[in-house]
Amino acid sequence: MNKQAILTLLLALVAMAGQAKLKPKVITTLRGYPSGAIDEYHFHAGKAIVKGRFVNRTEHSFSTFNVTGTDQFSNQEFIRTINIEADGSFLELISLPHSGWVNFDGADIPPAFIAVGDTLEIQVDGSVNEVKLSGSGATGEVNSVWPQLETQFASKETRTPWEEMNREFMLEWKNRKVRELDRIASAIDADTIAALKDCSNYAKDVLKTSLLAMPLEQMLVAVHQWRWRTRNEDGKPNPALTITSDSFFDFLSARQSYLMDNPLMIFAADGSGVINNMEFFVLNAYLFLANNMERWSKSTDSDELGNYKENFVLPHNYDPALHREMLEFDKGHLLSLADYYAMCSDSIRSRFKLDNTGFMMQLCLLHRVLDFDFEGSDGWFLTRKAEELAGAIPQFTASSICHHAVDVYRRFVIEREGNARMEASVSTPGDSLFQSLKDKYAGNVIYMDFWGIGCGPCRMGMLQQRTLVDKYKDSPVRFLYICNEKDSPREPSQKFLTDNGIQGEHLFLSSDEWNLLTNKFQFNAIPFTLLIDRNGNIVEKNVPPTAAKLDELLK
Repeated sequence: MNKQAILTLLLALVAMAGQAKLKPKVITTLRGYPSGAIDEYHFHAGKAIVKGRFVNRTEHSFSTFNVTGTDQFSNQEFIRTINIEADGSFLELISLPHSGWVNFDGADIPPAFIAVGDTLEIQVDGSVNEVKLSGSGATGEVNSVWPQLETQFASKETRTPWEEMNREFMLEWKNRKVRELDRIASAIDADTIAALKDCSNYAKDVLKTSLLAMPLEQMLVAVHQWRWRTRNEDGKPNPALTITSDSFFDFLSARQSYLMDNPLMIFAADGSGVINNMEFFVLNAYLFLANNMERWSKSTDSDELGNYKENFVLPHNYDPALHREMLEFDKGHLLSLADYYAMCSDSIRSRFKLDNTGFMMQLCLLHRVLDFDFEGSDGWFLTRKAEELAGAIPQFTASSICHHAVDVYRRFVIEREGNARMEASVSTPGDSLFQSLKDKYAGNVIYMDFWGIGCGPCRMGMLQQRTLVDKYKDSPVRFLYICNEKDSPREPSQKFLTDNGIQGEHLFLSSDEWNLLTNKFQFNAIPFTLLIDRNGNIVEKNVPPTAAKLDELLK
């Protein structure tokens, strides 16, 4: 071999060694993670204490604030109101659906981790805008260490891929994120993260999971933004910019043990973002195939069986005669819901090359089944949800999934069938405030719209309703537009209402009154709307008012 050939070979070896340093090894499982410190009971509901003090408050300070979060199993928001004493101190025992991260509405406090059974301590100094988080057990450890870890491992990226509108840049950005993920995984595997040295195993597991979730959540958000921003004017995907989910998320299969099969993602700081975006942009077979494949009907009348022409899932109201007629429409082939969900799971596993129906898949299927966004208590809807849950049960192998599936459905039935009358009879300040609002307009159909001046969808909805408001101005229909005066100051809000001819009743609530109602109805985002009949009963939530619906209620 001549000198030139030897030199070329050496240069190639040096280049390969350099690439090896730049590209961390893909680790399929992580040593010592999870530690086993977090067991089945840490996923159950329980209580925790929130205590602390606001010092150097202004004279216009609020007397309540809300702890808000998401039950990651049912995908439902929860809100707990904290009362502040005259001296700025607060102490409340609150219920949690499970341990996890929470936010604070009505106070400038950063997100915090709360473990069931622990105490979270918050000290807020209004004069210097300083917040100190501490507490007992894993709660204190996680909140003390996470800011340091988040800064240490935070992405140095400054360019967002969806703003570049360049497919190649988007894919290279994704590859850099995967390398970030692998560097974090390598540090966890080698146990070289100094900030974790003195933490308990419980806290270490929460913090390590939060680190793993950070780049994953960023990639999921990027896909979300990319999908919406690269559509043509007609709303259809641009073929030149299309990136399929299976190609973008090709890294999941090699890392599924700690990204897809990991129940601890429930406890991650970015856990909600990971789970929600997984549901809509990776594991959406459960969510969207159903829209095309299921056709539910209350009727067994043969004249209405045309509704089933595109359906091949057995309806809940099955009987032999109905079955025979449906088979004619569906060419002799019908699926049970259990078969249908199994088919969805098989499709996801095949598309993303996953070995099993892991925790993340089971969680997203649970969200699909526990979608109770429906007003009414008729037996048909209860039966339908029972059928869906029964069909999904064969896919649930994680004990925490099974526990919450049964618990949430049990509470859903109790609420819908009215078996909690004693509990419902207990009046809260929120109940009293809501009743006083209804009493003022008793005998009218009432449309309540909770809005804010900084909320674009809120303003758009009010503008779209102007014709409807004018149409019913001489009828017993009242449109109530309600806002928090702290977030929507009266002067600019009134200017918007006047300049745009927004009629109806306009109510400006104090922060305390607003918090009471958000706690009562458990909403943490606006617009939030209620449609109330002339007897004071809520008939719809978060549904835009229509002339047909208002006419129906007026009758």
